[in-house]
Amino acid sequence: MKILLCAASLLAALATTGFTDVPTTQVPGNSITLLALNQPPCATLSKESVVTAKLAYQLADTEQAAEGYEVSIKFQSTNPKLTFSSTQLGQARLTARHDTLTITYPVAAVWNNPKLLRPLTCYFYLHRNLGNGRSTVIAKTPPVVFIECQ
Repeated sequence: MKILLCAASLLAALATTGFTDVPTTQVPGNSITLLALNQPPCATLSKESVVTAKLAYQLADTEQAAEGYEVSIKFQSTNPKLTFSSTQLGQARLTARHDTLTITYPVAAVWNNPKLLRPLTCYFYLHRNLGNGRSTVIAKTPPVVFIECQ
């Protein structure tokens, strides 16, 4: 299922320090759900826009990680196997096994990257941290696709 959101103008590009292949291990009982997004259908996104999402997450009873867990927003690149964001922006370290949280991401941080897939597509991921800056995705939302409206 895709979540489609319209925007009068598509974002031209996103800036980032690098791209990463996101290893995914879907584990029964782990979940992340998009509850609300501040961009209404056909909103005009600009460099000054800020994407704010309210999310609910839950970790399975059997889920254990010495390095903890995070939720993040990532954007689809032109390579279908890669998603990305800019450094630590749009990440939240988790302190509970289930809760709701809000992720805020300034569009200005990712505005100029030529690798952005158009239409702009983002995901929200629940990560198990592996240490040394590495993680694996254990749950994700359906894609949020911003489609140009006339």
